[in-house]
Amino acid sequence: MDYGTIRGFNYLPSYARTLSSMWMNFDVGVWEREVGWSLRFGSNMLRIWLDWQTYIAMGDKLLDRIDQALGVLDKNGLKMMPVLFNRWVDAKYAAGGITDNDLMISGWGYEKFDSYLEAVGGRFGNDPRIGIWDICNEPSNVCAPENRYREHVWLSTTVAILKRHTQIPVTVGTMNYDFLLQTAALGDVISFHPYTRRIGEMEPMCVDHLAIARRFGKPLICTETCCGSFDDQERGRLARDNIETLERHRIGWLAWQLCEGQFVTANRTYTDDNAIRAGEGYMPFVLADGTTRPGHECLERG
Repeated sequence: MDYGTIRGFNYLPSYARTLSSMWMNFDVGVWEREVGWSLRFGSNMLRIWLDWQTYIAMGDKLLDRIDQALGVLDKNGLKMMPVLFNRWVDAKYAAGGITDNDLMISGWGYEKFDSYLEAVGGRFGNDPRIGIWDICNEPSNVCAPENRYREHVWLSTTVAILKRHTQIPVTVGTMNYDFLLQTAALGDVISFHPYTRRIGEMEPMCVDHLAIARRFGKPLICTETCCGSFDDQERGRLARDNIETLERHRIGWLAWQLCEGQFVTANRTYTDDNAIRAGEGYMPFVLADGTTRPGHECLERG
């Protein structure tokens, strides 16, 4: 795979308020309508978040819905990057994922995740519709040092289980610098989340992270980028700077996030501080009616 040619988005369907609702309320018609919007930007991959708790509730019905989602992407000529776990937690709005308590209550033994990993890996491990496996979105490094080590062991265990089922490349969707250094040895590909608030700030981030990738002898991709603003034109200019800088360095990218919806940062009500100004974390590229967000037309390729 030429990792430098990856183009696309993180996609959460417009009806999804949380990761569990994304799959519990799965609506293939919405997927069929919205996934194709990514093609106008030259996309060839979408990053799709799975959910461990939903597997506990639904069992193989979740796998059937993942299969339907893979089919929708495939019809549009898109590969999927499934994200097995999420460790990011918004400061104000519940989104779903693995909390510190989920790990600590397990006694750091992790066996309770095995059935999910074996089921997903067993069914989709080498599915040709998958381009890259993402083990976990944004592992934490803010916990106590001993727990940070244990989280690393959990991630290592997860990689080992999945690797029994797949030859498809594996990554870990980390933030930047110290987060990335904690996980760089685990996967086949290094991924980072460079959110910048000013035009020009992406350039040194690319240079610094490419140096880390060379140190580990692995390719580098960006699996989240383009922070928010309520000002459509301002956000469009920043997104253009981010994406053009990544492409100039031949770093493949999956921007945050494809379309307007109920998930945090997908609308002007549920926002975060990952923005040019605090509280303006509004980040879709496509509006609810399917039109490109004003100021973002410059990124259209199709």
